[in-house]
Amino acid sequence: MIHCIATDELCCALKDKTIGNRIDDTTGGNSGVEPRLGVMYTEMVRAPGLFAFAIRQPCVEQCRQDHGLYPKKGAIAPGSDADIAILDPTRRGKVRAADLHETDYTPWEGHDIFAWPVATILRGKVMVEKGQYFGSPGDGRYLKRKISSRTLSGAAS
Repeated sequence: MIHCIATDELCCALKDKTIGNRIDDTTGGNSGVEPRLGVMYTEMVRAPGLFAFAIRQPCVEQCRQDHGLYPKKGAIAPGSDADIAILDPTRRGKVRAADLHETDYTPWEGHDIFAWPVATILRGKVMVEKGQYFGSPGDGRYLKRKISSRTLSGAAS
């Protein structure tokens, strides 16, 4: 069972990512957040035939619960922020670094996808739709997090 899906996101150029010689002098992280939902849908829903709502729990609710952000984040309910990503399950293609933003490489280069986000909504505001970005400085907000007691007790592992 998959408990939680997250990413160690750190967009940087490939030259910066590969400049080190050892694990302790190499830039960490991954430029994988942009294609993540399309890849997850392809690998978890389309390929094995799981239901689309099966990725909601590990990708959204559980991560927010483990980090003390639920139900402010990760829920569609009164008082929640209404952060929503809409996938088009008819969009086919391959992940290509040339199509991504903020990076010149992706570990998913050439990976077949069978869905792609077509709209992203942050606190009820459309931020991205059909590839066009509508965000502005100040849209982001710092949310103080608290690791859940369930996670601290080891129950989340």
